Amino acid sequence: MKNISVISNVSNQKRQLETTFDGNSQKRLHVDGDSDFFGLPHKVKHLFKKHKGITQLYDWQIECLNLDAIKRRKNLIYALPTSGGKTLVAEILMLKELIVYERNVIFILPYVALVQEKVQSLCPFGLNLEFNVEEYVGGKGKHPPLHRKRKSSIYICTLERGAGLVDCMLADNGQLGGRSVGMIVVDELHLLGEQKRGALLEATLTKVLDSKQSKHNIQIIGMSATIGNMQEIGDFLNAHVYTRDFRPVKLTETIKLNEQIFVINKDIDGSLKSKLDRKLDFDAYSTDMKLLDPSGIGLLVREILPDGSCLIFCPTKSSCQSIAKIIYKTIGREETKVKLKQKEELYKALKEEGDGKVCPLLSRSILFGVAYHNSGLTNAERKLIEEAFLDGILKCICCTSTLAAGVNLPAQRVIITSPYVGRDFMKQSTYRQMVGRAGRAGLTESGDSVLLFQENDKEKIKVLLESGVEHVDSCLGTEESVVYSMILSSVSTGCTSSQQQLVDLMKRTLFIQQAEKRNVECTVASDLVESCLDKLKSINAFDKPIEDKLKLTSIAKAAVAANLDILEAQKLYTELLEASSALILTNKLHLLYLAVPYTECIALERQNVLDIMTNLQGDQQALANRLGLNELCISQFFSYGKVKLMLLSEAEALEELAESLRADLNQSMSKNKENSLWF
Repeated sequence: MKNISVISNVSNQKRQLETTFDGNSQKRLHVDGDSDFFGLPHKVKHLFKKHKGITQLYDWQIECLNLDAIKRRKNLIYALPTSGGKTLVAEILMLKELIVYERNVIFILPYVALVQEKVQSLCPFGLNLEFNVEEYVGGKGKHPPLHRKRKSSIYICTLERGAGLVDCMLADNGQLGGRSVGMIVVDELHLLGEQKRGALLEATLTKVLDSKQSKHNIQIIGMSATIGNMQEIGDFLNAHVYTRDFRPVKLTETIKLNEQIFVINKDIDGSLKSKLDRKLDFDAYSTDMKLLDPSGIGLLVREILPDGSCLIFCPTKSSCQSIAKIIYKTIGREETKVKLKQKEELYKALKEEGDGKVCPLLSRSILFGVAYHNSGLTNAERKLIEEAFLDGILKCICCTSTLAAGVNLPAQRVIITSPYVGRDFMKQSTYRQMVGRAGRAGLTESGDSVLLFQENDKEKIKVLLESGVEHVDSCLGTEESVVYSMILSSVSTGCTSSQQQLVDLMKRTLFIQQAEKRNVECTVASDLVESCLDKLKSINAFDKPIEDKLKLTSIAKAAVAANLDILEAQKLYTELLEASSALILTNKLHLLYLAVPYTECIALERQNVLDIMTNLQGDQQALANRLGLNELCISQFFSYGKVKLMLLSEAEALEELAESLRADLNQSMSKNKENSLWF
């Protein structure tokens, strides 16, 4: 498979990047003559052509790269529709920072898949232009980073790992790996409005923007396709705002109700305007196929075959598989004859990744050029499917909404099978990301999308299509744990040392700025800091202050260094203390229990849990008892699918159980009173 060789090549390139001697960087810059490509060496143009197939830039990209804000190293945020070419602008700016100014870059991306994709695409540039490409995702990447003085480095990371890198940078006077950081690039900037992760991103950027840190001259670049209040976000980041409504490939948006498909447009006043385009012809379906696919999704896929490709967005993980089954059974057997050899290679690669096993559905569907893509597959399996889709081996992928923002997989047609994501009705930003995948620049002249809905959702669909892009509202005020971490890390890194400095830092947040602008009756910066400090002092995160200067305890310092939430760190510390006197070493389960993060959850089959627990013996049973996994817990899990008393002490558990029994008894007695004739 091509994918396997690509992964191997990337690994080799990363090893070469770590060992290649870079020589004199100034000589390297002028090897190819004048720097005529936005201040970059001429060879960069050839690298973009060779590795990305880019021969020329769009007018808006040239305009953006020549902005006065860029020349003056002012912060910049820019927004264009999906597939408008935003990432290329950021890559050019990052390359200039790396090889011209010889400063490091932090590139923050929202998803693991995107990080891996960018590492793969930038490794050839690092090898040819002699800079390091560092991957920070999961367990990859040192914290703090290794010193690499001879070359500049680009740290490609998720939001969580990016927060840790920024703390390392601030603690080391603006440096990472022995070299100063010159630029921080944030993709999908609209994630500022997300719970937890958005609050973490806001806290991270606020620390960089803090006036005390401005001496580092770090430029922030943010990009997004979906921000309704761009200027407000620009004010928060002290950034120049650049927006354009450009799309390289024409997009036709349609909606499907029953058998009718309508083309939708907006009038000047923003109201929805629809026109009947066609009716689906079910004559090609047999009676069984009509029963299997009453919505006609297979017919919509058939329309763009054999040359086109299709992404089908499904509301849930399980529906991806059921719809993939419908597609391969209804698109026709002609697809089984296309690229048969490559499909066999894909099957063998999937089998190798699955230790000799392939999902029965995939083993059948890939023969028809159809696959599903969700979290039920391993990263390697998903990567194989993505590569096969890009190579035209697979023509149709059924996926969840996360793929719209997570991976660059454009298609000729996008089908949205439901206006719901899980149980929630779709947001405008989510819809825009999905339909933005329709159309492939350089391969198709146009793309189209089809949104399926039912009659009872008609009004909601109208509101969805007529509404503008949602505003990004800060969630920092509702995420206390993130505020705690922000306070502790700013004190630990030396950004702040007093309560007043923490108040000044908090005033820089988007949360406080939005609250003040909107006259919201909420906690002001000073009250928020004071309440958080009181809580942190109550859990012994601070030692006794010296001359009003805040000083962290050892456990608080350790939590910041490990990039852990202080409440989780306290909990882990307590459990480690308890385990130190009662650690069961006859098997590795106790150590595994201590190492598993508190926030990670996995789905468990009730019957499997019951079978395992009832067969525990000896030291395994002793460990279960030590951790509170008694018969009561297992009974609750088997009956209700969850253990409500897992985190309670045994005394609390018994008291809650007794209270529950008393309530049941009282309810029973009341019922008897009502039904009794003699009472």
